[in-house]
Amino acid sequence: MITYRATLDVPSDLVSWLENQIATRRGEAGGSWRALTSWDQAIVLLVFLAKGDTFAQLGEHFGIGTETARRYVNEGIEALAPLAPTLTDALEAAGPERRLLLDGTLIPAWRCGALSTDTNDDPLCNSKHREHGLTVQGLTDTSGELLFLGEARPGSTHDLTAARADGIIAAVADADIETTADAGYQGAGGTVRTPIKRPKGKGHNGWEKLANTALAKLRAPVERGFAELKRWRVLDTLRISPNRITNLLHALLVIHRKRASLARG
Repeated sequence: MITYRATLDVPSDLVSWLENQIATRRGEAGGSWRALTSWDQAIVLLVFLAKGDTFAQLGEHFGIGTETARRYVNEGIEALAPLAPTLTDALEAAGPERRLLLDGTLIPAWRCGALSTDTNDDPLCNSKHREHGLTVQGLTDTSGELLFLGEARPGSTHDLTAARADGIIAAVADADIETTADAGYQGAGGTVRTPIKRPKGKGHNGWEKLANTALAKLRAPVERGFAELKRWRVLDTLRISPNRITNLLHALLVIHRKRASLARG
């Protein structure tokens, strides 16, 4: 077996902050001796998130068992997930412009090849992207900074259905916050602004094309918010239980925002 050294592209301040969160979690849970320190457990979690290593690979690298690596990662995720910003937090961050951007994304998930993407037998199958995964809704500010992530739902769930289930559509309407979204949210009503739907059998006229182009420019930054989140390679292909994906995404959002705040000083 060949070993090698690798560098993790995260600031030491982030590791220190994460170490404190894990140490607090350990103190609350109690228990006996641990194979790794809180600092090393923080690094195990960050390697899992940033590199997408399997639990077996983590175990080999850190000299612990596969199940111990799994337990350490899950413990770190459970410590961070409750710290994720809520929908109320996102609404408060809308700023004086009172505008937010709404979009959904598909997180690919490993699935048995026996289930075809041409069938509706599997709720994780997303017909639009023709792959398996889970869909999650997100809100960003007008610059594309991710403010909120909803619940991870089966890939077959329509964006508008998911946004309503997360309470986003009702919340932005009640708060009177103009929210820009793509055509997948047509029919949302309230304060959600979507492209003008093309009449059946007809094309858009001149002003409708201009309006849709302007709306597309307004909502463009939301793509950056999700793109930055997906730089964490654990999201390349999910290999953990779908029941844990919501907590994983919320933990990632917490780390992502903490890293950004440290970078800003």
